[in-house]
Amino acid sequence: MAFAVALVFSLALAQTVGNEPPPDLSPQVFEIAKKLRCPVCRGESAAESSAGVTEEMRRQIAEMLAEGKSEDEIIQYFVDRYTEWILYEPPKRGLGLVVWLAPLIGLGLFGFGLYGYLKTASRRERALSGLEDVSEEELARALAELERDDTSEEQP
Repeated sequence: MAFAVALVFSLALAQTVGNEPPPDLSPQVFEIAKKLRCPVCRGESAAESSAGVTEEMRRQIAEMLAEGKSEDEIIQYFVDRYTEWILYEPPKRGLGLVVWLAPLIGLGLFGFGLYGYLKTASRRERALSGLEDVSEEELARALAELERDDTSEEQP
Protein backbone atom coordinates (compact mmCIF):
# COMPACT_ATOMS: atom_id res chain seq x y z
CA MET A 1 0.00 0.00 0.00
CA ALA A 2 2.82 2.39 0.88
CA PHE A 3 4.43 1.65 -2.49
CA ALA A 4 1.22 2.59 -4.32
CA VAL A 5 0.95 5.88 -2.41
CA ALA A 6 4.61 6.67 -3.16
CA LEU A 7 4.08 5.85 -6.83
CA VAL A 8 1.02 8.11 -7.12
CA PHE A 9 2.81 10.92 -5.29
CA SER A 10 5.88 10.66 -7.53
CA LEU A 11 3.71 10.69 -10.67
CA ALA A 12 1.88 13.78 -9.44
CA LEU A 13 5.19 15.47 -8.65
CA ALA A 14 6.57 14.59 -12.09
CA GLN A 15 3.55 16.20 -13.74
CA THR A 16 3.95 19.50 -11.92
CA VAL A 17 7.69 19.77 -12.59
CA GLY A 18 7.14 19.91 -16.38
CA ASN A 19 4.84 22.94 -16.06
CA GLU A 20 7.43 25.27 -14.57
CA PRO A 21 10.05 26.98 -16.73
CA PRO A 22 13.71 26.31 -15.98
CA PRO A 23 15.47 29.18 -14.19
CA ASP A 24 17.47 30.16 -17.30
CA LEU A 25 14.35 30.38 -19.51
CA SER A 26 11.86 33.23 -19.45
CA PRO A 27 8.24 32.22 -18.77
CA GLN A 28 7.08 33.67 -22.09
CA VAL A 29 9.66 31.64 -24.07
CA PHE A 30 8.65 28.55 -22.09
CA GLU A 31 4.93 29.05 -22.83
CA ILE A 32 5.55 29.42 -26.57
CA ALA A 33 7.96 26.45 -26.61
CA LYS A 34 5.29 24.29 -24.89
CA LYS A 35 3.08 24.78 -27.94
CA LEU A 36 5.76 23.41 -30.28
CA ARG A 37 6.84 19.80 -30.72
CA CYS A 38 10.46 18.71 -30.48
CA PRO A 39 11.48 17.78 -34.05
CA VAL A 40 13.70 14.86 -32.94
CA CYS A 41 11.99 13.59 -29.76
CA ARG A 42 8.82 11.59 -29.37
CA GLY A 43 6.05 13.04 -27.24
CA GLU A 44 8.03 15.99 -25.90
CA SER A 45 7.44 19.66 -26.40
CA ALA A 46 10.23 22.05 -27.31
CA ALA A 47 10.04 23.35 -23.73
CA GLU A 48 10.64 19.93 -22.12
CA SER A 49 13.26 18.54 -24.48
CA SER A 50 16.98 18.89 -23.92
CA ALA A 51 17.87 18.14 -27.55
CA GLY A 52 20.16 20.61 -29.29
CA VAL A 53 17.56 21.53 -31.89
CA THR A 54 15.05 22.54 -29.20
CA GLU A 55 17.67 24.63 -27.41
CA GLU A 56 18.15 26.44 -30.73
CA MET A 57 14.36 26.80 -31.10
CA ARG A 58 14.09 28.35 -27.63
CA ARG A 59 16.97 30.72 -28.47
CA GLN A 60 15.17 31.75 -31.67
CA ILE A 61 11.93 32.30 -29.73
CA ALA A 62 13.77 34.54 -27.25
CA GLU A 63 15.36 36.52 -30.11
CA MET A 64 12.00 36.97 -31.87
CA LEU A 65 10.38 38.15 -28.63
CA ALA A 66 13.23 40.64 -28.19
CA GLU A 67 12.52 41.88 -31.73
CA GLY A 68 8.92 42.51 -30.69
CA LYS A 69 7.25 39.68 -32.61
CA SER A 70 3.97 38.31 -31.27
CA GLU A 71 3.36 34.74 -30.14
CA ASP A 72 1.28 34.05 -33.25
CA GLU A 73 4.05 35.33 -35.53
CA ILE A 74 6.63 33.15 -33.79
CA ILE A 75 4.45 30.04 -34.00
CA GLN A 76 3.71 30.79 -37.67
CA TYR A 77 7.47 31.02 -38.32
CA PHE A 78 7.94 27.47 -37.02
CA VAL A 79 4.85 26.21 -38.89
CA ASP A 80 6.26 27.68 -42.12
CA ARG A 81 9.57 25.99 -41.44
CA TYR A 82 8.35 22.56 -40.20
CA THR A 83 4.66 22.43 -41.34
CA GLU A 84 1.74 22.06 -38.91
CA TRP A 85 3.35 18.88 -37.58
CA ILE A 86 5.47 21.09 -35.30
CA LEU A 87 2.39 22.16 -33.33
CA TYR A 88 2.18 20.11 -30.12
CA GLU A 89 -1.62 20.11 -30.28
CA PRO A 90 -3.13 19.55 -33.72
CA PRO A 91 -5.16 22.47 -35.07
CA LYS A 92 -8.91 22.19 -34.60
CA ARG A 93 -9.71 22.39 -38.33
CA GLY A 94 -9.42 20.10 -41.33
CA LEU A 95 -7.78 16.75 -40.58
CA GLY A 96 -6.84 18.02 -37.12
CA LEU A 97 -10.53 18.35 -36.34
CA VAL A 98 -10.91 14.62 -37.00
CA VAL A 99 -8.14 13.97 -34.48
CA TRP A 100 -10.00 16.02 -31.88
CA LEU A 101 -13.45 14.55 -32.61
CA ALA A 102 -12.53 10.88 -33.17
CA PRO A 103 -12.46 9.97 -29.45
CA LEU A 104 -15.85 11.61 -28.90
CA ILE A 105 -17.36 9.87 -31.92
CA GLY A 106 -15.88 6.55 -30.79
CA LEU A 107 -17.25 7.01 -27.29
CA GLY A 108 -20.68 7.87 -28.71
CA LEU A 109 -20.69 4.77 -30.93
CA PHE A 110 -19.61 2.61 -28.00
CA GLY A 111 -22.43 4.04 -25.85
CA PHE A 112 -24.97 3.48 -28.63
CA GLY A 113 -23.80 -0.13 -29.08
CA LEU A 114 -23.86 -0.77 -25.34
CA TYR A 115 -27.38 0.66 -25.10
CA GLY A 116 -28.57 -1.61 -27.93
CA TYR A 117 -26.95 -4.67 -26.38
CA LEU A 118 -28.42 -4.00 -22.94
CA LYS A 119 -31.86 -3.33 -24.41
CA THR A 120 -31.78 -6.62 -26.35
CA ALA A 121 -30.50 -8.53 -23.31
CA SER A 122 -33.26 -7.02 -21.17
CA ARG A 123 -35.92 -8.00 -23.71
CA ARG A 124 -34.55 -11.53 -23.91
CA GLU A 125 -34.51 -11.81 -20.12
CA ARG A 126 -38.13 -10.65 -19.87
CA ALA A 127 -39.19 -13.13 -22.54
CA LEU A 128 -37.44 -15.99 -20.77
CA SER A 129 -38.77 -15.00 -17.35
CA GLY A 130 -42.32 -15.26 -18.72
CA LEU A 131 -41.73 -18.95 -19.49
CA GLU A 132 -41.25 -19.73 -15.80
CA ASP A 133 -44.92 -18.91 -15.13
CA VAL A 134 -46.15 -21.41 -17.74
CA SER A 135 -47.01 -24.87 -16.43
CA GLU A 136 -45.68 -28.03 -18.04
CA GLU A 137 -49.17 -28.92 -19.29
CA GLU A 138 -49.65 -25.56 -21.03
CA LEU A 139 -46.21 -25.85 -22.62
CA ALA A 140 -46.93 -29.38 -23.86
CA ARG A 141 -50.32 -28.28 -25.24
CA ALA A 142 -48.72 -25.30 -27.07
CA LEU A 143 -46.02 -27.54 -28.58
CA ALA A 144 -48.63 -30.08 -29.70
CA GLU A 145 -50.64 -27.29 -31.31
CA LEU A 146 -47.57 -26.02 -33.15
CA GLU A 147 -46.77 -29.51 -34.41
CA ARG A 148 -50.37 -29.97 -35.53
CA ASP A 149 -50.19 -26.63 -37.44
CA ASP A 150 -46.90 -27.69 -39.07
CA THR A 151 -48.30 -31.03 -40.26
CA SER A 152 -51.50 -29.45 -41.58
CA GLU A 153 -49.48 -26.95 -43.65
CA GLU A 154 -47.41 -29.72 -45.23
CA GLN A 155 -50.48 -31.64 -46.51
CA PRO A 156 -52.12 -30.16 -49.65
